[in-house]
Amino acid sequence: MPRLCGLKAISHVWSHYERIEEGDDGWWKVRCSHCHLVLCYNAQQTGTKSLMRHVERCLERNLVKPVRIE
Repeated sequence: MPRLCGLKAISHVWSHYERIEEGDDGWWKVRCSHCHLVLCYNAQQTGTKSLMRHVERCLERNLVKPVRIE
């Protein structure tokens, strides 16, 4: 269940990502905590669906072939 922060709900997907930095154009660089892939995210344009899809695929890959995280 997403947490409520003011009027907006915070997605559970953020427990799988670390926010790295925000650009001047509103795009964030975020790092997956499972495979360390850096992705770009903009709440106004993309939402969290693409981040959710990445986590689902990332976790499926880790079940088939574990990724060594250093």
